[in-house]
Amino acid sequence: MKIVFKVKSTVGDIRAHWKVPAEGRCIPYKEFTAYSFGGIGISSVTSLFIYVALTANCILMGSVFNIKPTHLAYMGVIMGIINIAKAPFISMLIDNTNTKYGKFRPYLIYTGLPCAVLTCAIPFIPVNAAYTVKCLLIGILYALLMIFQNLYAMAFSSLAQVMTPDGDERTRLLSISSFIYSIGPSIINIAIPVLAPLISERGLLDITVYRIIFPAFSLVGFLLGLWTFSGTKERIIVPPDYVAKVKFKDGISQVAKNKYFWVINMFNILGSLKFGVGATLAWYCVYALKKDAVLGIMNAVIGNASVPGMLLAPMLSRKFGKKKSLILSNVMHGVFALPMMFFSDKPVLFFVCLYFSTLGLGGEYVLTQSMTADIYDYQQWKTGKRIEGFINQFGAMFSTVCGLGIGLILPFFYEHYGLKDNYDVLFDTAVRTPIFNVLIISTVISTAAAIVPLLFYDLSEKKHNMIIEDLKERTKSESGAEPSL
Repeated sequence: MKIVFKVKSTVGDIRAHWKVPAEGRCIPYKEFTAYSFGGIGISSVTSLFIYVALTANCILMGSVFNIKPTHLAYMGVIMGIINIAKAPFISMLIDNTNTKYGKFRPYLIYTGLPCAVLTCAIPFIPVNAAYTVKCLLIGILYALLMIFQNLYAMAFSSLAQVMTPDGDERTRLLSISSFIYSIGPSIINIAIPVLAPLISERGLLDITVYRIIFPAFSLVGFLLGLWTFSGTKERIIVPPDYVAKVKFKDGISQVAKNKYFWVINMFNILGSLKFGVGATLAWYCVYALKKDAVLGIMNAVIGNASVPGMLLAPMLSRKFGKKKSLILSNVMHGVFALPMMFFSDKPVLFFVCLYFSTLGLGGEYVLTQSMTADIYDYQQWKTGKRIEGFINQFGAMFSTVCGLGIGLILPFFYEHYGLKDNYDVLFDTAVRTPIFNVLIISTVISTAAAIVPLLFYDLSEKKHNMIIEDLKERTKSESGAEPSL
């Protein structure tokens, strides 16, 4: 009876507040739905980026195109330099955007279609082309895709951070919506390995698979993503006559003085190798088990390991605070990653450890995005300017500079243990096992290092609430009216 009552109460609440938000809230259910379900399409398009990543773990780039690990790493360095060069322009573009649609929503259209088209174009590069030509074409298409994909993904994630100034409502939105729109990548991660053997006997090792699947998912994803554009609204606590206008020098100077910016970015940089255990999954299924279909199944199982963390993030945030919750999640990730070193010949135990390690990081995206949104509010409170673009892109630029060297670490070990230009050596346990161990050890070290900067984060939920109330008072005193949300 309690469950029935709860269901009826929820349905009634949705009906009552479908177009008009509940008292004390900013987001009606209609808008919540548009962001979440439209996000399935957006996240589907952006998730295809990992299938064209410039890493040896990427089956398409490594096993299909046969690009050497070190050459992929060098290409990654070049992309990093391009990323650094574009950051100032993207920062200026975002933080000086003034449209009737808001600051971020327009880019869901401007960058979504090019992102989809470029993703589809990469598999059509001739596999038998001269090695240098092949690398050049991949590099050009990837560089363009990187620019559009970065803007597309940033516009979507940043939109959630400005749909409401309320910290709890924001965390709730990020929690539930991330669970819903993660359905898109989940479907892709299941479908591609499962459909691959049906399309070709060689499965994921055949370029034809990507030429068929990429266009289908990209087109549907882009069209579904338009729902998010049309059904959402940006809400920032600023005076009615506020116009976004930030000079490059001022933007960089203001961001550099924000200590929380440095904390969250050092967390990201030091933790950049902690996802290494996840990279073992595709190789383990393709080269150890030799079953592409198992990869599809495990993508579903391991992918759903993130769900509890996503859904529990708001509760954990309220009970322990974002900082402590994030530390706990990273500790759990490292503790379960380490035993994987001893289970490379025991698939069940290997997958169990990987599941719980992934479970540990389930709520990290929700927590870090919510913390980043708090940092945006802190920046506005301190300087009077909304500079999401500078915070995001300067952070990306800083991370990229540090990542140029970090990105060469794993390829060095790959080649050291025998993985050079022939990826079939991964069928050999003597080659595969030490490479897996490197990925696991680097994950544990990176996870432990990432926790250190969080110890200096003191932007508590209580402090953020005070900042929001002060911003409302400032806006009211400047405009003579309550801020419109």
